[in-house]
Amino acid sequence: MESMPGRWMARQHQAGRRLCLILDGKHAAREPLLTVRHLPQYCCLYAETAVAELASTGPIILLLDQLGEPALVELLQHPQTNWGWLCSLPGDDLQGLARHWRERLLVGPAGSQAVYRIHDNRTLARALAHLSIDDWPVFLGPLISVYYWHEDRWCEGENPAPGEYPAPVPAPWLNTPNPQAQAILHANILRYLLTEHSERLAALVEFQDPRIWLAQVLEQARAWQWRGPQQLEFLVVRRLEEATQTSGIRWQPMQEEAPGDHFERVLKQWRRLREKV
Repeated sequence: MESMPGRWMARQHQAGRRLCLILDGKHAAREPLLTVRHLPQYCCLYAETAVAELASTGPIILLLDQLGEPALVELLQHPQTNWGWLCSLPGDDLQGLARHWRERLLVGPAGSQAVYRIHDNRTLARALAHLSIDDWPVFLGPLISVYYWHEDRWCEGENPAPGEYPAPVPAPWLNTPNPQAQAILHANILRYLLTEHSERLAALVEFQDPRIWLAQVLEQARAWQWRGPQQLEFLVVRRLEEATQTSGIRWQPMQEEAPGDHFERVLKQWRRLREKV
């Protein structure tokens, strides 16, 4: 196996390290990889957690012994499918590795927790790019080296101090910016407008591209530091009304006016105008 990941795997093997694969459990390679392994050679990441009911389709961690096994070779030939990533351990303690990630798996307050998608190579890549090197050990734990696909190329990362670490609160990797967050916000707002304000949105379409219009409105929200859901909804809906009918709202902030005061003043102004209609 002379590919770039093959050379990385060979180096890890020569250094006496155990190779692991973190795999998206819904990938087609799951079954052929599990078929040739006994239970000590793999574990389901979601097992023994609050999302254990998803374990059968959730991510898995596997030890790699045969570097040329067909299912693995197929994965390495198609990294753009974002199936997961490779790593190396000092031994074969999969349970210790699973325990490390399970302690970092659920994020958010009780009752509204979300699953941290550590099995996704894009999540791993963004976290490592965001974290300082001092935070790598507490994030990667027992892993010695990681190897992953990111932005059309293979990347390698070396943990400066592998070991066991408690999960920090707050976890620094949860502040990693999501490059798709703005696109998701755009899509959600347009979906909301289509559902709740379809007539006005249809009127806007007649003379302006809604996507361009929304980008301009959200840029205004950014400049004014209106980040809250109520502030965004108010600005988008009122601006949509303004785009399709006349309005007397004076939007611009006053000199040295705080973002919160600016929003409250504009909101009161709109309420007064509505009372006159």
